[in-house]
Amino acid sequence: MPVTYSPTLVLDNERHLFIRLFKDNDRNRKHLQPFRILSGSLHYFRVLPQLWSDRIKKMKAAGLNTIETYVPWNIHEPQQGNYQFGKGFTDLAGFLKLIHENEMFAIVRPSGYICAEWEWGGLPSWLLRDETMRVRSNHQGFLRALRNYYSRLLPILAEHQYNRHGTGSIIAFQIENEYGSYGNDTTYLEAIRSMYIEYGLDEILLTSDGPKKLAAGTLDDVWATVNFQREPREKLEYLRHFRPKHHMMITEYWTGWFDYWGGKHQTGSRTPYDAKMFEADLEEILLTSKEEISINFYMFSGGTNFGFTSGAAHFPSEQYKPLVTSYDYDAPLNEAGDPTPKYYAIRRVLEKFYSKHPDLYVLNNDHSHHNKYSLPTIPPSPKKISYGTIQISGYKTFDDILADDLLTVTSELTNGPKSMEKLSVNNKSGASQGFILYTAKNIVSLTKSLACKVTVTAVADNAVVLVNGQVIFQSLPNISQFQFDLSDKAKNLTILVENMGRVNFGPLLDHGRKGLLGKVLLNDKIEIKEWIVHVLEFRKGTSNMNNWRSMSIEYRANNFLLNGPRLFFASFFIDNQQSVDDTYLKLDSKWSKGVAFCNGFNLGRYWNVGPQRTLYIPAQLLFKGLNQIQLFELYTYGHNLSLVDTPMINER
Repeated sequence: MPVTYSPTLVLDNERHLFIRLFKDNDRNRKHLQPFRILSGSLHYFRVLPQLWSDRIKKMKAAGLNTIETYVPWNIHEPQQGNYQFGKGFTDLAGFLKLIHENEMFAIVRPSGYICAEWEWGGLPSWLLRDETMRVRSNHQGFLRALRNYYSRLLPILAEHQYNRHGTGSIIAFQIENEYGSYGNDTTYLEAIRSMYIEYGLDEILLTSDGPKKLAAGTLDDVWATVNFQREPREKLEYLRHFRPKHHMMITEYWTGWFDYWGGKHQTGSRTPYDAKMFEADLEEILLTSKEEISINFYMFSGGTNFGFTSGAAHFPSEQYKPLVTSYDYDAPLNEAGDPTPKYYAIRRVLEKFYSKHPDLYVLNNDHSHHNKYSLPTIPPSPKKISYGTIQISGYKTFDDILADDLLTVTSELTNGPKSMEKLSVNNKSGASQGFILYTAKNIVSLTKSLACKVTVTAVADNAVVLVNGQVIFQSLPNISQFQFDLSDKAKNLTILVENMGRVNFGPLLDHGRKGLLGKVLLNDKIEIKEWIVHVLEFRKGTSNMNNWRSMSIEYRANNFLLNGPRLFFASFFIDNQQSVDDTYLKLDSKWSKGVAFCNGFNLGRYWNVGPQRTLYIPAQLLFKGLNQIQLFELYTYGHNLSLVDTPMINER
């Protein structure tokens, strides 16, 4: 007979929450202890693994007893059937072990879709190879792919449940993420739940939705929880009315907000939200409310969208808006893990909370239950250092880059352009990130050496057009089609398209394809069908150390890259007398837009439209001796870069 396990959390019908623990005097978990979830979101995939322990300890020192995380499908199955569980950012088991070692509980949200301002909401781009794909639905292709992924993921999570004799930390799982804002198909939610049960997830299951979307996003016998910021009394009234008997939980209390390229820096979802306002709302939720409320702070430690992992928003009435590289979120712990005024606000409120509720069980161990829980000391923050201004010493031309097989994968098309996802690279999983370059070699045969108009009927997102190796046109990410003129001298046409991040929220999820998405027409009637395609995903880091061209010492008034993007190289030395500390990459106004790498690690995108002006470089990416920075720049370039000790947002 299969072993049955009881869930660790228990809801009664009077809004109370209890926890069922393995204690020396109660190995059968008969006694229920009063409990409150005081949790914070920490995404293991947004923080270097060497820093997980630091962030967890600081969260515990703020008074939390639980760590919450999403699980992004696209980092654990980047190509179809290629499962990654175990190294670097994919070491989910290692992360869960650290939570347990720090005597904290965990809430895990393993739905295929996570939103999270993450690339395509965590969905893997290869799903889009299916023309009929409908994500977050009963579409057979979607459920089959999800089941294959779950057959690898869920057994790992099952092992780390608390109810497996207290050897794990997980006390709850989310079924789907804010599904009420997307659909209301209960058979789809049931399909996910049945997979969870099949693979041994038997801790309590929950759903979380916006206050007005609760009914559409959950199942009758599942713990429904709510997500919001500000006006706690009004927002909680929706949950109170919807589930009059269940314990009230805010699964996402938004501590700050995220930033879009070209927008202003945000501290709240609609209006500025400082630490004083935040503390007042928190007191209302935890200290003066007549009801018992559990809370998870989203985010507690935001981290970074390293590489090409940031998502984008696009609502039917609005333009496409890609998100910045930093996921600082104005959270209690900032991007570098330093406590902010919101951190100290939480700590003050939780100290009062614990003295008001001495009967509550706090941590995941047998020793924490005292008359009054005292908060641990806050661990010190890492030092920040300015390594100064560094000269650019070398570059590679666009042609050099395309000839470097470390950087590019090449294929040929004979029936018109294809999207990134439809290309035959990466084990039949298409391309998913970075840049895609379409070159038509013999335009003369179509134009008959006459000037003409070219129409690109559908593109996502950002495009640079070159004719005979010269840049003649640039478009912006929110423009989905464009036209340009071709001279009678045109021989070769090249269209470089940048994937700025797939949409992570809203009704347009199924339209996440990138690259050229339609025909390229001459004078609206002749289609260009033959293309050579280069994909620049930078999966192996950046270019090797050889064959860099020397930066010319002559002064150039014009710093435009007239022959297409370039890769630039700079190096700096950290000697034995210097310490290796966190720093920030700052580029002056001569640089426009591109991607930065430090010692081969993709730090993420930069763009002079702001609001983000610096890129975070954790000390763990640097070492004593020679370090290198590489910049893949699209438009204009400078002759140096700086490494500074302070992040810059919304300023030059």
